[in-house]
Amino acid sequence: MGAITSVASTGLRNLSLSIKPPWVRRGQEAQLHCQYEMEGTPLYSVKWYRGTLEFYRYSPFENPPAKIFPFTGIKVDLATGSNSLQ
Repeated sequence: MGAITSVASTGLRNLSLSIKPPWVRRGQEAQLHCQYEMEGTPLYSVKWYRGTLEFYRYSPFENPPAKIFPFTGIKVDLATGSNSLQ
C-alpha cells in the first residue's frame, strides 16, 4: 500500500508514511499514518491506494472531507481519526 499526496507546487516537507504492521492477512487490522508539514500552504488532498485502486481520500475543502471507496477486504474506520489533519 502507498499514499499519494497532492499539494500546490510548494510547501510539502517532512512527508512520513507508516503502515503497522507492514503485512496483514485479510480480516486483520492495520494502521496507516501519513504525517507531513505544509509550511503554510493549504493541503489539497491525501489519497490511499491498494495497487492502482483508491480506497480512501481526505480533501479538507470538500464536503464531506473524508471519502471511502468500496474495496473488498479493506474497511476504513473514520472513528479512529481517519479524517484528522496532521
